[in-house]
Amino acid sequence: MSQKNVKIKIGDRVYPLTVSESEEKTVEISAEKIAENIKKLKSQYKITDSQDLLAMTCLEYATKLQNTPKAEPTPTKDNSKELDDILSKLDEALA
Repeated sequence: MSQKNVKIKIGDRVYPLTVSESEEKTVEISAEKIAENIKKLKSQYKITDSQDLLAMTCLEYATKLQNTPKAEPTPTKDNSKELDDILSKLDEALA
């Protein structure tokens, strides 16, 4: 996979990152969401310090992540019959 250098602005700082091409759009969208949240917090609390706003945003997102239920993996197909057949053939071969 090809790597790409991007510059992402978060708060008042620009961060140079190296990401895969498949991750680039996700990283850009995430940075936009962070910027939106910082702007929202700035207007709600009249806070101007970008580090405080970034810390508050991180805490908000981490809390949401902790409260998000974990999705159980769903099997795509029941392979038990095929596995039973393979085990029977192995038993026969070893006998």
